[in-house]
Amino acid sequence: MKRIVLVGAGHAHLECIKQGSHPDVDWIVINPSRYQYYSGMFSGLADGTYTLDETRIDVKALCEHNGKTWIEDRVTRIDAANKQVICQSGQVLSYDIVSCNIGSRDWEQAPARVTIKPNYQIDQALETFRKAASPVIIGSGAAAVEMAASFQSNGTPVTLIHEEPLLSGHPAGMKIAKRLDQLGVKRIVDRFDTLDDQTARLRSGQSIETDAMLFLGGARASELFQASDLYCDTRGFLLVHETLQALEDPSIFAVGDCATLTAYPDTPKNGVTAVRQAPVLLENLLRFVNQERLLAFRPQQRYLTILALGDQQATLLYGRFYQTDRLSWYLKQWIDQRFIKKYAV
Repeated sequence: MKRIVLVGAGHAHLECIKQGSHPDVDWIVINPSRYQYYSGMFSGLADGTYTLDETRIDVKALCEHNGKTWIEDRVTRIDAANKQVICQSGQVLSYDIVSCNIGSRDWEQAPARVTIKPNYQIDQALETFRKAASPVIIGSGAAAVEMAASFQSNGTPVTLIHEEPLLSGHPAGMKIAKRLDQLGVKRIVDRFDTLDDQTARLRSGQSIETDAMLFLGGARASELFQASDLYCDTRGFLLVHETLQALEDPSIFAVGDCATLTAYPDTPKNGVTAVRQAPVLLENLLRFVNQERLLAFRPQQRYLTILALGDQQATLLYGRFYQTDRLSWYLKQWIDQRFIKKYAV
């Protein structure tokens, strides 16, 4: 009997929990919370479209329903030499294969910092942000745009600080900027440097007082892989082959935000990538058990993205194409709810 340990309950591992089946495999899932929250619905939480319960998956129930062993704990180190994972509680578990789908972490903490990573903190984070007198969001990407529009449309006045053009200069960026301006989002085009107590300091020398700052300026690597002395990129993300296996140890797999593909290092670290990796990961875990040749993951060059922009409006992006309308908003709701229902027990 082989043992596969799934560390984390991200998008790809949810598929493994539901679909993974092999007569000679014992599956163990380790996650610090029994609930996994779908980040694609965070904007809906911010604008009041969803309740907290509507955005989460009961991973413990999903495991029990599908014959997987559930452990509520955090893995702090992988001992590759002895094929063991060491948990925060002190528990040590042996493995034949270990797969990591743990996402990324937030940047350095500060008194005014509001974090939505790990995502089971989302309810407290959003409540703190709503009650703040001067909330600030940092970032120019999809997450920052969505959250700024969603909070603002639901009555929370937001300041958005971004150095780069919105959406990295995508053709929709200028139209989205106008949308944010129409909603009343205060935009400051400058580089965020540091947060000292409740003072955000910008590259230009300007300072902004804030009692709640949400940093959405990019992913930061988990400490797990460097603590485990595994091969990482310069930012600390685990380096993996196209088969989703770690460079130095084929029994270690990693997907989603926590890993960097050596062949495609610029692949976006987002939920879309993890969802696309899910079937390849599952197939490769089972092939590895069977000692069969593994599949290669090839990231898509273009994929569908829908950004909620408050008041039942959304912008649909596909490559350089975009459109903003209510139909796109309804399509986003359908896609999001379909994902949650897929893993409901």
